[in-house]
Amino acid sequence: MQSIAPWSRGLRGLATGLAVVALVGTACHSDNATSPVSTVIVLAGSVNGDAAGFSGSVSFTITGTAVTGSFHLVAPASATYTLSGSYNTGTRAIAASGGGYNFAGTYDGSSRLTGTVSGTGSGTFVAAKDASETYCGTFAGGADGVWNFSIDGTGVVGSATTSSGTVISLSGTIAGDAITISRAGGGTLATGTRSGTGANGTWDDGVGGTGTWTGTRCN
Repeated sequence: MQSIAPWSRGLRGLATGLAVVALVGTACHSDNATSPVSTVIVLAGSVNGDAAGFSGSVSFTITGTAVTGSFHLVAPASATYTLSGSYNTGTRAIAASGGGYNFAGTYDGSSRLTGTVSGTGSGTFVAAKDASETYCGTFAGGADGVWNFSIDGTGVVGSATTSSGTVISLSGTIAGDAITISRAGGGTLATGTRSGTGANGTWDDGVGGTGTWTGTRCN
């Protein structure tokens, strides 16, 4: 039998040891490696349009590039639809549909998602990240239409559509149950009070138009 030099046996042992270490290292890396976790963004908001004939609440959950959600229609008739679609992580554009309604909007990367609705009904929507309550209602007086908003912590965000088709962005605050909506050009557009599942108050557009508003929680 051919003899093997001690140094040769040492090199072979070292090579075997390194191979074992490499395999163990690879296995450990495989076991401990984790896939990137998709960011989950939850938003809730309101929808209105069609010259004040279209109103409801909407919610979206964005997980990676997928979107799921729910659309609760208040007017012209009560109904609830499941939404699904996609989210572009580069442009932050969302597209979701269900029940014949198509939602297309853009997330600002921080707290707001705004866009349009088309299909069975047409209008606009605005949703806030982690919003807790949404109210759907109407306003009357010097002008009339639908008036919807969501409460996001101490913030209030929504929109109104007049019976003539004018869309008005709503933004304000809530302190306790006292609601204040600001005018786009400064000053106060509306004030009111939340009470249980309802809310109501008065509005003044600063140019002669005044009236009342009322709403009921719709999410």
